[in-house]
Parts: sequence; structure tokens; C-alpha cells
Amino acid sequence: MKKYWDRLKGKWGVETDARMAKIFIVFAITGTATLFVRKGLFQLLGIDIQNQTLSVIVKWVAIYFIYQIMLYVVGYLFKEGAFFWHFIKKMNLRMIGKKPNK
Repeated sequence: MKKYWDRLKGKWGVETDARMAKIFIVFAITGTATLFVRKGLFQLLGIDIQNQTLSVIVKWVAIYFIYQIMLYVVGYLFKEGAFFWHFIKKMNLRMIGKKPNK
């Protein structure tokens, strides 16, 4: 586990274990909160899709965009906004099949 932790520190350019822990806490909070926000948003907007295929597509698209916004906001609150802004840009480039510039 330590080997993987150190490899991620090098890949992400993180110097300290405390900062790595903070980054993982942001990922954990964001992942959990995204599900609650999506559920609440769907109830607020009255989205109740009967078509199973359409339902899955709408949920995945909503989760993808909500997750990105929340990842940046929670990261910003933890004073890691720059890290997560870069992370989100790389994630989006990978989704469209481009390699990010380093």
C-alpha cells in the first residue's frame, strides 16, 4: 500500500502525506455527497424516468457533471482548488480521447 501511495504522490506532484490524506478526504466527501445531491436534484426537478435505458443515461450524465462541480468546490474549500482544477481538466481530456499536456 505504501508503494502505491508513494507512486501517486509522485504522479500528482504531492510533497507530503498530510496533503495526500487531504486529497483523498476530498474524493471521499465528493463521491458520497454527489449521490445525495443527484437524488435531491432529481426529486426537486421531478425527474422520474420510466424508460430504464434513458434513466441510466440521464443519471450517468448528471452524476458526471455534478461530480466535477462538487469535486472542485469541495477541493477549493479544503484549499486544494488548483490541484482539483488540473485533475478535472485531465479527466475531461481523457474522456474525449486526448492525452493531457504535462
